[in-house]
Amino acid sequence: MIAPKRLAAAVLLLSLVLSSIAILPTDAGAQKKPKPEDVVETSILVYTYGGGRPVLYGIQRNGTLRALIKFFTDEGTREGKSVTKFIRKGKLAEDLMMIDLELPGTRYTIGSDGQETWAIQDGEIHKPTEDAVAAFRSGHEHSYEALLRYKENGSKLEYVGMNKLGTLEMDIIDMISPSGARTRYEISRKSGRIIYANYEDSKSTPVKYRLYFKDFKPVQNTLVPHEIQVFQDGKLIEERRLVESVFNIQLDEKAFKAENANKPPETADRP
Repeated sequence: MIAPKRLAAAVLLLSLVLSSIAILPTDAGAQKKPKPEDVVETSILVYTYGGGRPVLYGIQRNGTLRALIKFFTDEGTREGKSVTKFIRKGKLAEDLMMIDLELPGTRYTIGSDGQETWAIQDGEIHKPTEDAVAAFRSGHEHSYEALLRYKENGSKLEYVGMNKLGTLEMDIIDMISPSGARTRYEISRKSGRIIYANYEDSKSTPVKYRLYFKDFKPVQNTLVPHEIQVFQDGKLIEERRLVESVFNIQLDEKAFKAENANKPPETADRP
C-alpha cells in the first residue's frame, strides 16, 4: 500500500497541473492590443468547430475520460491509468467530478458529489487530506476547460501580452476566477488552441505549475488535447495520454456518491 502522503502527491500530479517556466511577454509595440474576450471567444469556436457554447454544453455536458499516466520522480517512473467522470453544472464549483487512479498495488479515487469531497483508498472510504482536496479542486479550477467556461463562471480576463517560441506566436491571457485564483493561458494566434496553462499554488512557498497541451483530436465535434505534460518548477513530473473520450452519455448523479463509487471499475459508458 502506498503511504497517504505519497497518494496525496499522486493526486496533486493528476488533478492539479501547471508549472514553472517563467513567462516573459513580448511587448506588442505598435500592434493593436486585442481584447482578451475576443481571443477566448475565438478559442471557444475553435474547440467546438464553430458551434460555440451550444455545442460545448450540449455535447460536453458530461463524460468519461480514460488515460494512461506516467509519474516521474527521483525514485523512478511509475505508470498507471485513470478514469475521470464528470457532470457539468451552471458553475465550475458546482460540477460533479470523480477521478479514479490505479497504480501498481493500489487504487485511489477522489470525487465530489456537489456537497462534499470524498476519497476511497483500496476499497475503504475516508476523508481526504486537505492537500488532496486542494489539489483536486485546483486541477479543475485551473484547467483549459475553465477558460472556455469563463463567462458562465463569472471569471474575469486580462490581456497580458504576446509570447513567441520560435515561429509560434501566442496571446497571453490571465483568468481570475471568482475565488481570486489566477491562471495564465498561452493561446496560439494561428490555431486558437490553448497550448499552455500556468499557475502557482497558495502555499507559503509557492510551487509553479505548467501544463502543455498537445495532440489535439476531434471527439464528437469538439476538440480535445489527447496528451498533457505537467511541469512542476520547470521539471516534468507527469504525462497523461487519453485513450478514450466519450461525452453526452447516460451518467447518473448518484454515481458520484462515495458509497456508489466504491465498486470495481466498469466499462466506459457509451453515448
